[in-house]
Amino acid sequence: MKRLYAFFIFLLMFGYYNSVHAQRDTEFWFAAPDNSDYISIWAPENFRDHPLVLRLSAFTEDATVTLSQPANPSFDPIIVDVSAGTTKPIDLANTQADLDGIECRPAGEIVPFGFHITSTAVITAIFENNSAYNPDIYTLKGRNAMGFNFVIPAQNEYNQSNTYDAVPNTFLVVASANDTEVEIVPAQNLTGGFSAGDTIWLTLQKGEVFVAQATGRSAGDHLGGSIVMATKEVVVMVCDDTMQPSFSSGPDLAADQSIPNEMLGQNYIIAKGYIPVADDGDEIYIYAVEDNTNIYRDGLAAPIANIDQGEAHNVNLTANSTYIESDKPVLVYHISGFSQPGAAVIPPIECTGSSIIAFTRPSPDDFHLMTFTQSGNEGNFIIDGSTDLLKASDFEDVPGTSGGWKVARKDLSDKIPAHTGVIMENTSGLFHLGIINGNSNSYRYGFFSNFASLNLGPDMSFCKGDTLVLDAGPGQDSYAWFDYDFPLDTISTEQTLELTDSGKYFCCVTYEMCTPSDTIHLSWYELPTPDLGMDTSVCPNTPVLFYPGDFVAYNWFDGSTDTAYESFLPQTIWVEVFDANGCHKSDSVEMFNFPKPPPIPIYHD
Repeated sequence: MKRLYAFFIFLLMFGYYNSVHAQRDTEFWFAAPDNSDYISIWAPENFRDHPLVLRLSAFTEDATVTLSQPANPSFDPIIVDVSAGTTKPIDLANTQADLDGIECRPAGEIVPFGFHITSTAVITAIFENNSAYNPDIYTLKGRNAMGFNFVIPAQNEYNQSNTYDAVPNTFLVVASANDTEVEIVPAQNLTGGFSAGDTIWLTLQKGEVFVAQATGRSAGDHLGGSIVMATKEVVVMVCDDTMQPSFSSGPDLAADQSIPNEMLGQNYIIAKGYIPVADDGDEIYIYAVEDNTNIYRDGLAAPIANIDQGEAHNVNLTANSTYIESDKPVLVYHISGFSQPGAAVIPPIECTGSSIIAFTRPSPDDFHLMTFTQSGNEGNFIIDGSTDLLKASDFEDVPGTSGGWKVARKDLSDKIPAHTGVIMENTSGLFHLGIINGNSNSYRYGFFSNFASLNLGPDMSFCKGDTLVLDAGPGQDSYAWFDYDFPLDTISTEQTLELTDSGKYFCCVTYEMCTPSDTIHLSWYELPTPDLGMDTSVCPNTPVLFYPGDFVAYNWFDGSTDTAYESFLPQTIWVEVFDANGCHKSDSVEMFNFPKPPPIPIYHD
């Protein structure tokens, strides 16, 4: 079985690529899925699709946060100040009319409603459907959520409510850069005439969103196992609106922001929520991203399943916790709750987690912390300055970890007020924090801790002479950048590295006891070579045609964009040309007139 060991020399010399961008971050992308707009005749004041709220929590520094929709010019950016140690909400939709331009609809189309959050200091952010009877939270994961390859998670056991006109199972693909080429292979048919197994090709601009939606509300229509691939970083939101489990007193939303395959791991701990065991307990869906993936549970030597890319293995959880291992990376999706369900993507535990977390209690409903950490850290938690809210005696062993990991499920309903900022830290190590917040009519579930990533991005080419900035993410203990041609010489110890040279570079960061690294190979695009020829002299009013060569685009000195320029006047003529890679270069030429010959006097006898 796979076990966790720390090999710093192996990491440094052979490039074992894990990561460490924090879920506490300065940049986030997200979008709002469409939810049921059903209004009950018994409680017409209780909607199922709003209010929609963005909750921002600052750490030890004040933060100025900007929320924008880059693809939607009609949306005025919202700027708020969040004081250190506090939480501030941004109300996005308080009425049905507010949802236009916020919710992503119609299905099967590209819409301009992707949100971009930037902050002057590290924060955490959650997007919440705060409706009375259909709530859940999307814990936004910063750059942890941004990637190039995704497998879509979804449950496949419970139908969605027909009574409440549930919006069919949906995932949203949000572009973070212009000209993002996206391929989607849906596991089931999509609204808009897209068939299961076919490849959908899209081009998204920054802030645009593709709305992928199932064609029906039955469990068999759900889109779990769909594949998303992109040429530039995207984020994915997953939503199971008004889901109706057999045990539930009513339907509820189950949703989260997912993580890319680059962020997945092979070791997971899942803490059980509060669904009664008599109702079959929690459901865990384990998705493979590679063929022939073996799944193990609670330290047993024999695998419990062997699955291929896009396939899921379902585990029913009735114990307080379980330990899942695999021999290849997997995505773990957890359906949990009280008498109604919510959903969360689970973080892997390999060298992940946080030493400090800022979060908020979304609602006054019952509030529980789901915390797991390595043995030895369980007695060192501080929550808002108190060491009494989470103690070592609250923890128990996780099965199959030989006492190496501890888990606690703690009810803090009467200890932590709603809608206020909370700082939780551990003075000796990393931990993972999930919160469950709900009652008999609603349930919210999500993880606030670091999902881990040091993702420098894919190998890339850039135009010769340009400057490229690589970013290892905020909040690490130390940074070390290296050039592979000179591996013993540290070229920078800053978070970012500016480069003008091609080559192979790697960064190693430290975070608590972890030393993840990542490598990137940079190559140059040669610049285009426009040629307007030599300076030239012509007789006055003689036209000259200047043609710099065959390129993708042209920008002449007078603003024209034709492939050639005709001039009659003596002047300096220049053009900037662009090639297919976006690289550009200029050339110029002088045009002169020959001087007029001196007049020849005419003499008359």
